[in-house]
Order: sequence, then C-alpha cells, then structure tokens
Amino acid sequence: MADAARLNPAVVLVTDRTLSAAYKVIFEAMLATMQTTKVPRLVMEGLLCPRVPADRAGRASSASISIRRVASCLLARTDLTDRDVVCVTPESLEKVLGPWVKIVGVSSSDPLGGGMSNTTTSTFWSGELYTALWTDRMMQRIRRAKARWGFRVIAGGGGAWQWARDRATAERHGIDVVYEGYFESAGPQLVTDILAGRAVPDHLRAARTATDAVEPITGPAVLGMLELSRGCGKGCGFCPMAAQRMEHVPVETILADLETNVAGGQTCAVSSSEDFFRYGGRGSQVNFEALRSLLERMHEVRGLRFMQIDHANISSVLQLSVEDLREIRRLLRFGHHARYLWVNMGIETASPRLLRSVSPGKAAPFSPEDWEAMVREAARRVDEAGFFPVFSIILGLPGETPDDVARTLKLVRDLDRRPVVVFPIFYEPLPRPGAEPDRTFSLDSMTPAHLDLYTTCHEINFRRLPPLFWDNQRAGGVGRLKRIMLQLLGRAEMRTWRKAFKRLRTG
Repeated sequence: MADAARLNPAVVLVTDRTLSAAYKVIFEAMLATMQTTKVPRLVMEGLLCPRVPADRAGRASSASISIRRVASCLLARTDLTDRDVVCVTPESLEKVLGPWVKIVGVSSSDPLGGGMSNTTTSTFWSGELYTALWTDRMMQRIRRAKARWGFRVIAGGGGAWQWARDRATAERHGIDVVYEGYFESAGPQLVTDILAGRAVPDHLRAARTATDAVEPITGPAVLGMLELSRGCGKGCGFCPMAAQRMEHVPVETILADLETNVAGGQTCAVSSSEDFFRYGGRGSQVNFEALRSLLERMHEVRGLRFMQIDHANISSVLQLSVEDLREIRRLLRFGHHARYLWVNMGIETASPRLLRSVSPGKAAPFSPEDWEAMVREAARRVDEAGFFPVFSIILGLPGETPDDVARTLKLVRDLDRRPVVVFPIFYEPLPRPGAEPDRTFSLDSMTPAHLDLYTTCHEINFRRLPPLFWDNQRAGGVGRLKRIMLQLLGRAEMRTWRKAFKRLRTG
C-alpha cells in the first residue's frame, strides 16, 4: 500500500477482465469472451482468462492496447507524467484508488454483452456472458470508490456504443462521460477540462481516426497487440468502424510498439486492423509493397516468435496474386512456424442484393454482383498461399428472404470443400442517431432454413477448429497440458451445442 500511496495517480486506466488476461494467442481471447456463467468461475479465471500480473503498486505488467494508447497520448499531449497516469488490472483497483484520483478511464469491447458474436453464443447457452458480468462487478467497485473519493468516470472502448444506447445502465455504473471513438481525437482536451474543473458533456463522439496523433505505447500490450490501421470505410451497417475511412499507423510507431512488447515479454504479436492486406493502401486499394516493407522491417526486431493476423477483406485478397499472398505468408514466419495461419474474412451473405443494402462498399473495387465468385476465389487464393480462411456470415440481415438463406447455405457447403471455418452470427444492429432501430435476430426469428445454415456452419467448425486452435497455441508457446485441457473443454461444449441443435429441431 505504501508503493501505491507514493504513486498517487491522477488518472487510472482499466479494462474488464476479458481484456486484462494473460492470453498467448488471439483464439484464447475469442474463446474467453464468448463464455457464459455456464462455465464455472474457476475454469474461466484459472484456465481461460489467467490473471495479468501487477506490481506491488497495482500497475499491470501488460494492458489492453486501448488503454496503453490512452496513457501514451496523455503523457505526450498533457502535463501529466508516468506517475500521474497508470494502467491497472481490475483486481488491483483498490491499491490505486484514493483521494488523489481525479479520473478513472474504463475501456471495454462488450460491456453489456451486446456484440453480435457474443449475443449469438449466449442465445444457445444458459447463464450470463462473462464480459457483461465482470464489467458490471468492476463498475460496482469503481462506483463505490467514486462515492467515497469523488473522481469522474469516463467509459470508452469498442463497446462504448452500448453504454451510449443504455443510459440507465451507464448511470448505474457511475459513468460521467461516454466516449465513442479514438481517444487522440478529443480525449486529451476532455481530460484537461475535467482536471481543470470545467463542465464536460456526458456523451462525446469523436469522428477522427487521428492516426497522425498516435503515440508509441510505453508498456507492453496484452497479446502483443500491434495497431496497424484504424477505420475501414466499407460502409457496413452493423460495424462501428464502417463509417470511418481507413488510415494507417506510421511504420516507425508500429516498430516502436513491437519493440516495447517484446522487451516486456510479449513475444507473440497480433495485428489490429479491419483489413490486414490493405495496410498502406488508399481507399479500397491495396498496396502490396507497403505491406511487404512493413513486414520486412518487423523482422529487424529480435525476439518475436509468432505473428497472428485477424481481419481482412475479400476484395483486398482479390487484388493480390497467389504469389503475393505467399510472399506475405513467408514474411509472417518468425521464430515459431504455425501450420495454420488463419485470416478472418466477412462473407455476411451470398446475396448481392443484401450485400448492396447492408454493406454498400464491401465488394469495392469489384461489383457486388460477382460476390459469390469473389468469395470462392478468395478462399482458393488464401488456401493455396498457405493461410487458413476463417469466414463469417450474418443471419437475419434486414430484408433477408428464404432464397437468400438457401443461397448462403449453398455457398457454405461449396466452401467446405476446402479447409475453412465459418462462424454464423446473429444480426445485431448498431444504434443510428434519429433512426428507428432495426430488429435484432434471435432464436424466435430462426426458421428451419436458418437452423440448417447455422448447424452446417458449426459442424464444419467442430471438425476444423480443434486442430486450428491446437496449432496456434503450440506456435504461441502454450504448454501442452493447457492445450489438452482446452481441447477437452471444447469437446464438452461441442456436445452441449449439438444437444441444443437437436432440441431446436424437435422443438
């Protein structure tokens, strides 16, 4: 406690437990955020979400890239010092909160369990999503401390829109300001105003991606996360990044972040971008030379053992030849080789009509009329180049017809001829100012055709996810015992899902 008292931070930054865990590979984080209280707490805390260590003063040894960015921005653009701004774990909050604290900044990707992937999972599982449960418990502790010490609470992160939509819960959580968008855009002024005692709005939406103001992180990020790009600009109506054009983080900043991560013990890295293959490009155009140059520069940083990528766009893949993709795949090999290096691409639907309606820019610079052929060709190219395609589709898009569902099912079955995974997701609309909300998709909306599509996807996944998960964990340095335990947990969950499918069919 003496160390914390000497620290006396003015700004405390924290994320919920699902973003503050010692994951080795991104698949572990994805698995953890999908779980409900049907999974015992000891399994979640001990196996799926191992605690991030903190020092005696409460500072996290690694922290979510979201609050690392906030901290580095405040240090560069305000008078605050590294003793004034600290990133902590949820478990160490009590060590740092006190009368010296003026602001607590909270970041969460899914604070109320309203994200599309997680609502899809929770539909088939009993219990409450851990993302929502742990966020609620953390906010209760912050609210009690706020009542005693009088600091202000800013809530942000990728899931801030959920607090903005549910103001009653935001108030119950003790939140003073909901901040949507990238912190560099308007965050420093917001913090400065609060510290100066000036009035601030209770909801602030920052439109700029502000990549020109990104500062290198000053401590390692969970998962060794490397932010490559911000925004997307494809216009998908269900994604908060859709309206923001893609802008890229400078190469030198990315390399500085990588060096900080590796020096802090994060020897595995994950790229953070809505479209990995579009790094350095303009609009919907790729820039192969810029991406290749970035990866070559990353090899100059010693100590990285495994590099993982996440999202990419089908239209970006189709601007690269198989030879280009093979070169990128070669450059993504660092100290430990993964047999299955996966890349996540959104199909959403096989219907060109629906695609134009809900994702007007997704096929650009190609035509939505060619979407099915584009998907098949993208699967071929990434497979032949040595990547493992992980696709997603969305059930219940506005205006969807039975023919659209049947068409998507046929496409999924065609894709199954290659080694692929397909995640089916229930449509969950984002709030649009001044517009009536679209209807969400749920079990009540599910037709027999939807169920066929949904179960077909998961039967594919039940076959292919276990070896994919095992391989990524092995490359990321996860011990054999933990890998076996998670495989056994996965088999148990698989049996539960199949029982749920059977009930729905007979039900």
